[in-house]
Amino acid sequence: MRLKTNKFIAFAATAALSIVGVGAISTPANAAECPYPVENQAANDKPKYNIRLISPSLTDDNSIRRYDFESQFTMDCDWFGVGMRFNQVYVPFGLRTNLTFQVTSTTNVPVANQKVTLRANKGYSNSNANVKVNGIKARPAPSNASDGANILGTTDVNGIVNFVVQSPDDCEAYGGILPDAPANITQDTPNDRNADPTTDCYSQFLPSITGEKTDSADFLELHYFDPAGLDFTASDATINLLAPTLRVAETETGKANAMELDGRMVTYAPIASKQVIAFQAIKGDGSYARNQPVTVRINLANSGSNAKTSAGLFGLTGTATALPANATKTAEDQLVLTGTTDSFGTVVFSLNNTDTVAGAKPATATTAPALGSKYARIFAGITGKVNTGTEIEFHYYKPVPPTSIAVVNKARKITVTLNYAKGKRSVVTITGLKAVAVTPTTDKKDYSYTVKKGKITVKVVSNGKTLTKVFNVK
Repeated sequence: MRLKTNKFIAFAATAALSIVGVGAISTPANAAECPYPVENQAANDKPKYNIRLISPSLTDDNSIRRYDFESQFTMDCDWFGVGMRFNQVYVPFGLRTNLTFQVTSTTNVPVANQKVTLRANKGYSNSNANVKVNGIKARPAPSNASDGANILGTTDVNGIVNFVVQSPDDCEAYGGILPDAPANITQDTPNDRNADPTTDCYSQFLPSITGEKTDSADFLELHYFDPAGLDFTASDATINLLAPTLRVAETETGKANAMELDGRMVTYAPIASKQVIAFQAIKGDGSYARNQPVTVRINLANSGSNAKTSAGLFGLTGTATALPANATKTAEDQLVLTGTTDSFGTVVFSLNNTDTVAGAKPATATTAPALGSKYARIFAGITGKVNTGTEIEFHYYKPVPPTSIAVVNKARKITVTLNYAKGKRSVVTITGLKAVAVTPTTDKKDYSYTVKKGKITVKVVSNGKTLTKVFNVK
């Protein structure tokens, strides 16, 4: 946590514990207020962004959800944006982990092309696992607000960004120890049980955009354990799509953005877009199909897939080197990627489209695709095994360019040009003339008005955009 030193000391004294980081602080049962004076209790009430972990998908059944931390840090205190979530999860030593987050606005709309910083081995957390994130080594967490490493990523068209975390190579390098496997994956971590990070091996992560108080973000702690005795073999597997999150009906997290057609999940994406895709493999007993050879199939054989695509798995450096699909193949998969599932049975790759021509954007996200539309059908599974799951089909459309407004004056003639405002009611206000409402019927439309001499102000409002220009007409 980024706290002033005196505030942190006050908190530690109140908790009657040594300063061993967020993961070791226990909230007193009778705590009803923040253990240090809060200047403005509402300072964290209205976060600007939501940053949610969507892969791995963590629940109360497969991780430790710290509701006590969430309440104290956001409600009693004002340290983090309201809605912050905190999960601790056990991870086998030696395996990589993909952390896939989605950024949405306060109205749950995905935010594309947004810079996101992953704060690895976060300050004050006493994280002691020498992990690497996207190939960058994270130092042990300092005892102040600094972080072990700050790694930058950018969201895709769905607001999704992926980070690749490498397991530490030595838990003792920074004063920790590799614990045995937990008896139960929801039991308290060694650090929490002992109030001593030297009995544990863990890393704490927090994604950030605008800051702790103005982001509603998901904390995550990866707690490594000795995997000796674990059986990583898998027979058959069930394959689930984790990213992007597709909904065939509206939920509290968003509107419907996909549909089921002929046993497939169908959704839309703009041409020339890059998407982060994550599939998870689950074994028959419900456990993760970890460290298994995986095959990702792009533009499936005999599917009629006709979109120009390329794809690549995310590597240790956090980049995905895309290979092109072979569009000449029809009876074979056009592109096959091979890799290994991570510590949560997940494989993450980038799916890129390079089409320049496609149909118009559908009326709604659940409108059936038009005949002849450009699409890519994909599926992933454990190599050589029977994989049960749903094929995903991305149909591409050509987005309408954003509305633009231009205003020029020549010889007392004002010309207003509206670009890509077709069907949108627009209002033109000019000094000395009555305001006029117009609705363009074409992608580009000119409107001309004759004015008198003098100072003329022109204001145009169209499709959420406003342009004001002032002319000295002679």
